[in-house]
Formats: sequence, C-alpha cells, structure tokens
Amino acid sequence: MDTRVAVISIIVEDNNSIETLNQLLYDARDHIIGRMGIPYREKGISIISIAIDASQDIIEYVRYLEVIAGKSANTAFSYYCDLRGFSRFMKRRRGLVPDDSEMKDIDPKGLNTAFWATVTKEDIYEYLYFLSRECGNKKSSTARRLASLHGFYDYLVNQVNRLDADPTAAIHPPKQDKVLPKYLTAEQSIELLESTQTQSDFPERDYCMVVLFLNCGMRLAELVGMNLDDIDLENRQIRLFGKGHKERMVYLNDACVEALQLYLHKRNTMEGLSPKEKAVFITRMRKERISNRRVEQLISGAMKAAGLKGFSTHKLRHTAATLMYQTGNVDILTLKQLLGHSSVGTTQIYTHLQEFQVRSAIEENPLGKVLPIKATKASLDTTKAAGETSAENAPAGEDDSEPSGPMAAFEGAAQDGFRADISAMSAEETDDSSNDT
Repeated sequence: MDTRVAVISIIVEDNNSIETLNQLLYDARDHIIGRMGIPYREKGISIISIAIDASQDIIEYVRYLEVIAGKSANTAFSYYCDLRGFSRFMKRRRGLVPDDSEMKDIDPKGLNTAFWATVTKEDIYEYLYFLSRECGNKKSSTARRLASLHGFYDYLVNQVNRLDADPTAAIHPPKQDKVLPKYLTAEQSIELLESTQTQSDFPERDYCMVVLFLNCGMRLAELVGMNLDDIDLENRQIRLFGKGHKERMVYLNDACVEALQLYLHKRNTMEGLSPKEKAVFITRMRKERISNRRVEQLISGAMKAAGLKGFSTHKLRHTAATLMYQTGNVDILTLKQLLGHSSVGTTQIYTHLQEFQVRSAIEENPLGKVLPIKATKASLDTTKAAGETSAENAPAGEDDSEPSGPMAAFEGAAQDGFRADISAMSAEETDDSSNDT
C-alpha cells in the first residue's frame, strides 16, 4: 500500500496571524511530517510549507482541491485531516489494529483505492455515530467531516473514475439546530457608534470599521483584507474578496463615504507610514495591516463601553442584514448578493424577520374584528358542572353580579383552573405584540 508525500504552501499576508496559524499547525502536528517558514520581507509576506504523507488517493485529492477546485490551502488541509481521522476509524473498525488502540496512536497511512472501495454506507453511519457519541462533536463539526467524505468519494467516482460506487451518496448531514441570528437594534447600533468615537484611542479608524460592518454586512476577513485600490469613492463602491476568493462589489451610502474620507485622511497623514503599505485599516503603533484578532478586541471593547453584552464582531454582519431586510424592502435574493452567500439557503436564516409582517397581515384581516354572537348562560355556563359556588350561596360581601357578554363562560371557567382572559387586552397591547420580533 503505497503512500505519497505532498507539500502544501500557505502564504501569510498578515504577520499578526502567524501565532494563530502556528497554534493550528501544532494542534494538527500528528498529520504533518515537517514544516518550514520563509519570510519574504520585500513583499511583506511569509511562506509556510507543510510536508504531509498519506495514501496516494488522499494526496491527489488534496492537490485536486487546491489546483482544480480552487479551495484555499486551509480548506484543503482541513479535508486532509478529516480523511486521516476517518482512516484511523476504519483501521480500528476493520480490525487492522488492536481494538483497544487509542485513535491518536493509529497510523492512518496504508489504505489504498481497493480499501476505499470496500467502505459501505453502514461504515459511514458508524463513523458519524462515533463522532457524535464518543468524540462529542457538534452537529456542525460532524456535518463538515461528512462533507469531506462526500468530496473525497465524489473525486474517486466522478473525477478520476477509480471507483464505481459512492457509499456517501445517499447520506445526508445531521439536521442542524435552527438558531436565529442575534443582532443589535438600531438604537443599540447608534450607541456602539458613539462608543467608538468616545472610548477609542484611534476613533477615526474604529468608527469607520463599525460603520462599514453595520452598513455593508462585511465579514471580518473581508474588512481586514481590504486594500486602498479596492476603494472607489468616486463611484461609491468597494471591491471585496469573500470566501473562496469570490469577488463582489459593495456600494457605499453617505455614512460609509463620510467615515472613509475622515479615516483615510487621518491614515494617509500618519507619521512613519510606509508609502508601500496597501492595507486600508492599519495599526496605530506599527502602521501595518490590522489583524482579525485586534479588530475583535477593539469591537469587544467598544461593545463593553456601550453596555452591550453577548455580541461578537460577526453579529454586526447579522445586524446589517437584519436592518436591511426589515426596513429596506430587500428580498432574499438581493440580500444573498449583498452578503456574498454562495447559496440562498444560507441567507434564509433571516427569513424569520418576516414574522412582524406576518403578524401584521393577520391583524389586518377584515374578519379579525368580528366578535362572536352573545352567548347564553344556559349554553356556555360550566360552573355548576364543576361544582362551583352558586350566586345564592356566595359569601356575604362578595360581588354576586353575573358576568355578561361573550366572555361570561371564560370568566366562570377561569375559576376552574384555566384562564383565557383576552377581554383585558387593550388595542394598544395588541399593536405592541405585533412588533415583537
């Protein structure tokens, strides 16, 4: 069973992210033969080469992901690690290693095309069960590992025609829990903007970043990766590069244009700034591209100063989408384009925002104001059947008047352990509830 050695190269443009990358590579150290970093100071980048050893099929699949499918080195490496984990599981399941072997101690190499052909649907289900029950993976993590297997077998069956059947073809990922996006209200957003201007040591920059987050729905990586030549203030637009290197244009409103003009003037007049620095957002001290982590720290500090708890930087993207969908008459397809989603299914998490519209539509139904015909006591009164005290036997001093109107039965039944007192509801309260989203 032959293996092959391959090299994955990662280009690091933000030196502040090297520490995070090193931690990632350390966590995946059992998948790596060795690595080497080469700084390229003239270009302001670093090149990290990772040597890996795996079965020929897996190595060629990783190469296919990078070269043909256009996946990032990080994505390709994640798929590689997932397939190594599946290889370990299958070795133990097929008895190729002792039953009591620790997963981390199992050598994942040595599996060839003939072995992959023996994998059954039952094997895949057992693997998913193992991930969920023994490893404690979340549904999202399990779904990602299943996606790795889907891609791998699609490659073997449809791209290189090495296998005839795909055991993963009819297996769907675990149903994800629907979590509604958390977002700031318009009032909270204004409080955050005010906080960035009063509590920051670089208010022009921090205010501008928050304005772009809230108005354009940018991802964190998109904002950090912006270069000066991506901005076209004359035509009021910014070019962004999203996931999968997908390019899209984002248009700027007045607030964005003004914030950018103020910040860029401040940025371009900073003492010690290299004319070769192309990043839009830079650090105050080192005058180089700001890191993702630093932006998160700044946003977190501004949130805290504004008294906002439980919100992350990504929630600003949700906020932008929510406000546009609620007040901008934006349909789901337009919102998909604005956010740079590859699938409308991702954008559909915002469809819950139609709830207030649905409520309003029901409230405006002309039949919604029709009241029931006045019911008689004989047809609706349930108090005597329930053994309730009659008016004649009521203790002295109590109100012995009978309720009248359509609510009579409900007011009597309320004494029997349930209550449906909607008569106390004012029109004002009804209107308020229609806005609860």
